[in-house]
Amino acid sequence: MKFLVFITLSAVLLMSCKKDEKKPTPSPTPATQEGHADITLTMPGGEVYQLSGPCGWANAMGTNYIGANHATNNLKTFSTYFNITELPSQTTSYTLVEDGSDTDPTHITMNITEINGNTLTQWHSTTTSGTLTLVVNGNHVTVDLAGITLYPQTDGGAFTSGNVGAYANSGALSGTLTFYK
Repeated sequence: MKFLVFITLSAVLLMSCKKDEKKPTPSPTPATQEGHADITLTMPGGEVYQLSGPCGWANAMGTNYIGANHATNNLKTFSTYFNITELPSQTTSYTLVEDGSDTDPTHITMNITEINGNTLTQWHSTTTSGTLTLVVNGNHVTVDLAGITLYPQTDGGAFTSGNVGAYANSGALSGTLTFYK
């Protein structure tokens, strides 16, 4: 049941993120300054899973997160969930955990998820995933994903698991997120 709630929340967050991208950007930030994510998850043996597209800070149903979706597939997403109400005004690091109900403001959870028909492919953070640092320079925020490990979700719940073969392994993240407050 918890898994279905998670999938439902992820779908709502994706729809909310897409809606936020269509809102006009207030001055002085020009509308051309859209956030962008370039993410690669590399499994042992060199198999890669990539996501590249728009990203940004959003709130859906009281949950604050950095979300990104693949430019050509809105159901291929990256999400990092925070226990803070707004982005920090200075560079700040957060510890990745697995427990989505953890309320420590220094802890975050992270996942990469793709729904394709009845197939769910997903990797998520655990307490051994590492740390994430938001580098803040005025309204400009960058994130280097190097050094983070995500773990496969091999139980698809109501879905067929897409975490098979090489995708059934943990993966090392690399890439960057760039967005604006």
